[in-house]
Amino acid sequence: MSKEYKPLQEDETKKTGLEDEKRNKLTVEEMVDRTIDANKENKLSLVKFIALYMVGLLSSMVGPMMAYSPIFTGFLNYKDWVCISEKCEGVLANNTGDSEKLFSRDTICENSLQPEVDFTWTIDRTSYALEWGLICSNESKGSNLKSFFFVGAFIGLLVGTALFDRIGRKTTSLIGISIATLSCLGVILVDSYGGMLALRIAQGFGSFITVSGVGILALELTPSKLRNLSQVLCSSLWNIGSILCVGISYAVKDWKHIYLVEGCILAVTAISVLVYPESPRFQLVKGKESEARETFRKISRIFKTSNRSENVELIFKDYDKNYLGQIRDFIKYPVMLKNTLILMACWGSISCISYGLLFSWGKLGADIYSSIIFSSLGSFISKASGIDYYIIHFLGRKNAVVLNFAGLAALFFLAVPCYGVELGDTWRLEHVVCLFTTLFSGGVWGSISLLTKELSPTSHRGMILCICSATARIGAFIGPYLSLLYNIIDSRIVLAIFGCLGACASFLAFFNSDSTGKPIPAVPEDLIPLHSSGHEKLREEESQ
Repeated sequence: MSKEYKPLQEDETKKTGLEDEKRNKLTVEEMVDRTIDANKENKLSLVKFIALYMVGLLSSMVGPMMAYSPIFTGFLNYKDWVCISEKCEGVLANNTGDSEKLFSRDTICENSLQPEVDFTWTIDRTSYALEWGLICSNESKGSNLKSFFFVGAFIGLLVGTALFDRIGRKTTSLIGISIATLSCLGVILVDSYGGMLALRIAQGFGSFITVSGVGILALELTPSKLRNLSQVLCSSLWNIGSILCVGISYAVKDWKHIYLVEGCILAVTAISVLVYPESPRFQLVKGKESEARETFRKISRIFKTSNRSENVELIFKDYDKNYLGQIRDFIKYPVMLKNTLILMACWGSISCISYGLLFSWGKLGADIYSSIIFSSLGSFISKASGIDYYIIHFLGRKNAVVLNFAGLAALFFLAVPCYGVELGDTWRLEHVVCLFTTLFSGGVWGSISLLTKELSPTSHRGMILCICSATARIGAFIGPYLSLLYNIIDSRIVLAIFGCLGACASFLAFFNSDSTGKPIPAVPEDLIPLHSSGHEKLREEESQ
């Protein structure tokens, strides 16, 4: 007996119609999740996503390569030299005793010994510090070449606050990687301190525009459930870039050739930015729906999900305010201002700590090659082993920042009483304790980057990330000068300063908003239902 067709009752018809209508409407977040269907059940798509994600972020290695290069290209060792003048021979004859103290900075500087006049270096590699005589009273010029890189980065990021949210993430990143590559290759032609200083500023300008741009671009193309994993992968590339920089610097003895090799690598990674699609989130915020749909269509062909997103209505909000209008939104939306200020303080603190320690290994007496390799490996292992991932996964974004800063501070405070305990000819106990801080500093960088990107509306993400990163460049600028304090005050005081910075940042981070389990806001008004504190008056005005 066949069943007759039974028409739906009026209520049922309305209900079914609403469900169909809802199924045919997707938010940008849902569209990204549906287009890139990468999860544990669909392992092939997950592997595709990870591979494409890592390729797209290759150019972010420009950051560590350009930032860390002066550690090796400007290498300065006061131990490896021999006398070539009677004045120098007389100094050595009048100062018998421990050879380690005799062949030291104090012997050269206090007796005004001049390189290639009174003594000659016996080290088997070149550096601009040795070549241009940046020693003793001129040693601060070497610090300038490290720190002024971050002046360039600061300027570049200020420019990025306007460009990223105007001309797009991809175009701005291409501008950045082009400037960084050309200024890196240009070192071959430089023979003066002034010329090198100008190139270091240009390298910083291009490097951090690139790092910020590809980071935003990659996150905005990441499904919601994979953002934690993607940030771990993103920060891992920084460690890979660090290790690559150390490897190149160890293998290549001439300091100019180091920059030549790095410039060629950067030129190759620029191709990945060129072929990467523009962010559809950015395109929709700018009202370019047809371009966003074309981007989704191209991505869906890779992940074979084209049948899932056709004929779908996209729910999105466009944003057409100018630069000044963006700034006024910080006053209109207090929670965005509060979060940004706290994030700026956290970025500045972790950068000051990271770069201060990075340029301190030589001052602490440790071997710089093994120190930086071990510190980079420590940070990389914490990511590769899943430690950083699970801390963020189980504790949440904000709590991960608080915990990692607290752990960082605790280890620096622990290094103070450990100072001076010998573990061999090269290493002391405080060196080992400081190496373990890299586990927490890597965790801070990963969690604070993810929190910043997720808390920032798409319309302001370029601006907010650049502001926070620019603040970090101020910290990175100060960091190398903190390493000079080892020549002036007790090393334990410097370690305690690092510990205090970490403790203060942990306290501040506690008052930040948390993005865990929440969709990425497209425009500032999306912050109201997500982080409603401080918007009661605004909510009343908009409801009216």
